[in-house]
Amino acid sequence: MDREALEHSLARRLLEHIEARTTDFADGVLELPTGIYSQARQDEELEVLFRGRPLVLCLSGALPKPGSYRTVDMCGTPILLTRSEQGKVRALANVCRHRGVRVADGSGEAKRFTCPFHAWTYDLDGDLVAIPVDEGFAGMCKQDKGLVELPVAEGYGLIVGRLRPGPPVDIDDYLGPGLVDEFAMLDFADWEPHGEPHVHRVGANWKVTLDTFRENYHFKFLHRRTLAKYAYGGVLTFDAFGRHLRNCSALRSIDELRGTDESEWADVTRHISLQYALFPNTNLTFDARHVELWQILPGDAGTSEVVHTAYLRPGLSESERAKAVEMAPWICETVVDGEDFWVAGRTEPGVRAGLVDTIVFGRNEPAPQHLHRGFEEVLEAGRG
Repeated sequence: MDREALEHSLARRLLEHIEARTTDFADGVLELPTGIYSQARQDEELEVLFRGRPLVLCLSGALPKPGSYRTVDMCGTPILLTRSEQGKVRALANVCRHRGVRVADGSGEAKRFTCPFHAWTYDLDGDLVAIPVDEGFAGMCKQDKGLVELPVAEGYGLIVGRLRPGPPVDIDDYLGPGLVDEFAMLDFADWEPHGEPHVHRVGANWKVTLDTFRENYHFKFLHRRTLAKYAYGGVLTFDAFGRHLRNCSALRSIDELRGTDESEWADVTRHISLQYALFPNTNLTFDARHVELWQILPGDAGTSEVVHTAYLRPGLSESERAKAVEMAPWICETVVDGEDFWVAGRTEPGVRAGLVDTIVFGRNEPAPQHLHRGFEEVLEAGRG
């Protein structure tokens, strides 16, 4: 299936749902104990789901050329991502081997990184190349004092790595065959960030925050004055790819396709929104102009952070670029912070106060059901 065939297939499913006033359903209702929001559970998730498994670190466009670098912080792990002169991506602990100070901040281009404390200097591969007062460290093996390397792999527009040294990362294995083919079709490896990543701080458990992305049942209620004017609520396709998944939403403009022969459909991307959940914590949302990367990270049991980065499609017209830039603050401030993350924060302290025993995901919420089952399977395997 090529990209056009995929988009047409999803648009057909959405139009059928709109006509029938239905959506994709799970087999049954899922009820989970509120203990999944406890501090003990949070500690286990941090070790098993975040420090023990590959995570999306950024998209390839964050390192657009040889000599590019970008710093990433996840779950207390500072990472320095570099692209060597040969184009290879490396993930290095952003921790000087002298006294533990960060050697770099932000993003840009560089050939070397110099620690601001004592000027120990490293190259793009993380090798230690210079020490002031060299005689003060006579007898130390410099070859052993490069920046600690972390497993990382790049492919299909993604940079995926581990937060701790461990087995190598295989991008094909991480995505699985279905998503490998799909991401190759989407072809977003050269889409570059618009602005720097920014952090949304949320007063809710990371899973509560994650779940706000995974259903649009709430659009007609929480977003009735905002997103509901632009997209259909309660209408969503769901497809699983191993532990990952894809949802697709219908924009209101999809009505233009009703009663039109499919052979006359043009640029279906204007009428649908593709949303991928990459296990365990990453959301990618595609439209015709850009892709938004949302990385949900745990704080303590009652808080989380969301690192948000927008990547623009190359070759946009001035008006398309202006539209994407204009919409960004509205999405971040009005919709996400003002509505989604506001309501997520209202789960505290309720979900952990001992007043209710369970939370419920309906049949019309298959995506969060799928993710929560995946969390439990991986945690259970870790306990064994």
